[in-house]
Amino acid sequence: MSKYNYVYFDADNQKVRWTQNVTEQIDINYEYIGKMTRVEFDLLVEVLWEVFEDQDIELKDFAKYYKDIRIFCDKLKVIIDK
Repeated sequence: MSKYNYVYFDADNQKVRWTQNVTEQIDINYEYIGKMTRVEFDLLVEVLWEVFEDQDIELKDFAKYYKDIRIFCDKLKVIIDK
């Protein structure tokens, strides 16, 4: 069974976290995005790098790509399970 961790993003500081812990008591203002496995998270980072390179990423854009990858991975898991 795959291990899912929490994904957080801070658009002001352009920082992302993939963690087992709920992020609350930290200096950076992270927004909760969702859950992903390590492989899914690596895919998200790779896609974001391809699309944005060195440009800043807005929260809405990060969330959109997260959602797109989450849907893609979920559909792929259904195909594999058949």
